[in-house]
Amino acid sequence: MPQASHRPLLIKGGLVLTMDPALGDLDTGDVLIEQDRISAVGPRLDATDADVIDASGMLVIPGLIDSHTHMWQCPLKGAGAGLWGMADYSKHVFPLRERFTAVDMYDATLAAGIEMLDKGITTVLDFCHNVMTPGHAEQALRAHWDTGQRVLFAYGMLGRFASLEADQPWRLEQVRSLHRQVSEHASPLVRLGLALSSPEYAGMKLVANEIEAGRALGLPMTFHQNPPGQIRALHEAKLLDGDIVPVHANLATDDELALVAACGGGISFTPEGEFGGGRSMSIIGRAHRAGVTPSLGVDVPSRVALDVLAQMRLTFSVMRAEEATVERQTGRWPLERHPGTPHVEPRHMLEYVTVNAARAVGLGDTLGRLAPGCLADVVLLHTGPYGLSLGDPAAHVVLQSTVADVDTVIVNGAVRKRAGRLTDLDPTTATAATRRVRERVMATH
Repeated sequence: MPQASHRPLLIKGGLVLTMDPALGDLDTGDVLIEQDRISAVGPRLDATDADVIDASGMLVIPGLIDSHTHMWQCPLKGAGAGLWGMADYSKHVFPLRERFTAVDMYDATLAAGIEMLDKGITTVLDFCHNVMTPGHAEQALRAHWDTGQRVLFAYGMLGRFASLEADQPWRLEQVRSLHRQVSEHASPLVRLGLALSSPEYAGMKLVANEIEAGRALGLPMTFHQNPPGQIRALHEAKLLDGDIVPVHANLATDDELALVAACGGGISFTPEGEFGGGRSMSIIGRAHRAGVTPSLGVDVPSRVALDVLAQMRLTFSVMRAEEATVERQTGRWPLERHPGTPHVEPRHMLEYVTVNAARAVGLGDTLGRLAPGCLADVVLLHTGPYGLSLGDPAAHVVLQSTVADVDTVIVNGAVRKRAGRLTDLDPTTATAATRRVRERVMATH
């Protein structure tokens, strides 16, 4: 695991978007990092014997956080390019997990982690629903320890559909074992969570068993919320709380959103996959207005690029389009501003992948902001060669920045990318790992 330098690290002279309401933005500011924490943020900071990163002409933002991705699918990129709805996914992509060995899980997860770090994704919730054997989970975890990305490894309870009930005891026993193992491991970057079985496949009894086990261990939990009514069903079973993050929830009703908001919860949205898959996209705007904390994820690398910057841009367009549709349908056309409309601005998107997503991965108090005491996960974005946009610099991040602008990536105080190049990982390692998985998994497909 990469270690933070014993010397302080001073990021100097950048446009700092702290995402902290008390600090705001600094037109020209510095960020001082000591060990794994941010110790100071402000103009003209000084630190004796510090390593200095010149951030002039760059945007300094918290590390990007992906709150829902199946990292094992990274080598399958392109396999889902032409999918048409869930039936296609269930037929052409998801069954490929049966071909993955534990070795494939290591290679696939390693490749995904390297690519994500290169693109500024410092933290990810890896929804690992490819735990077909205990070795699958062990090897995925080993890859996470090797990449040094900050990870909430959500152990997948959804195995082979025909044996969900029979397999649950050994899965829960492995979760308990891995919880001890992760707690004892030297890396503070990898934490264990629980990816609950989908209720439509497992039934509420099995899901309740998983939630009970997860809460006994204090694990953050998440689940795919696809059919209607599942949030309400969890509430009625007295199982719904803020430690469970539903994903997608495109068909959730407003009263279900109120239930999530009432327990301080959030929902992870994966707009590119949902929008491209033909789902209703009113959900994100309704969740935002209901006080739910939205966060964003890539979801399926088999179809979607490992690119959170692109997810922000698409989400903003989808949300504005949805709101404009409502305005037209109610006779308010051409569009005009009136109280409460439009309700979403570009800066909200940056909140979704920083402060909101930090809550989704269970680190809302210490991650997602550039403020003293916070974990030192930082990304520096170039604004050249054509310069910074006018207006809110967060709008530049959301609407102008691309992964090509990611200059520097810092995770837990350790510099993982500098001047546009990974410092301790090699993209060719990811390429080779992807090739090995494809040779094994796709050989007869």
